[in-house]
Amino acid sequence: MLGAPSGLGVAGAAWLLAGFLVAAIITWRRRGSLSTDLTGRAAAACLVVTLAVAPYFARRIVEDLRVTTAMTDYELSVAGPVQAYLQPYLLDPVTRVIPPGATYAVAQGPGVPHPEARAALAPLAMIKLFPRKEVSDPRQADWVIAWGIDIHDVAPVATAIVARPEQAGYPAVVVGRVRR
Repeated sequence: MLGAPSGLGVAGAAWLLAGFLVAAIITWRRRGSLSTDLTGRAAAACLVVTLAVAPYFARRIVEDLRVTTAMTDYELSVAGPVQAYLQPYLLDPVTRVIPPGATYAVAQGPGVPHPEARAALAPLAMIKLFPRKEVSDPRQADWVIAWGIDIHDVAPVATAIVARPEQAGYPAVVVGRVRR
């Protein structure tokens, strides 16, 4: 799943409230044995907050596992990219251009309409292009993948290849071998 839930919801708020109530009752009953120094009180406060939110986090983990373990292989393969407005097959042609063992760098720019899609390109490339290695400096890579930005502004490339043409409002994916 992409990102955090949009809100607690009634059940989430109830779990948090129950956790804080239990933590408050435990703290009240143990008040005589609590430390009086500042460090001890800070540690106790951290423990109380941890105990209070634990039921909510446990419920969230169970809910997430319930959803994700019921997903099909196809749903799992497209869940992250599709939620980030990114088609998972976007980089399929790139895998035929960049040879295994080569290094690559990813550059995305303002031509990509959704910030989520721009942010998801590098993780998608890491998955799709494995075992190739990503490097942060495009000038040090063997290959550059440019999406929504002019590849010649990223690194000196010998030849630029349009791996996937512009479609559905998204810019072309361009791959280029870095000139040495």
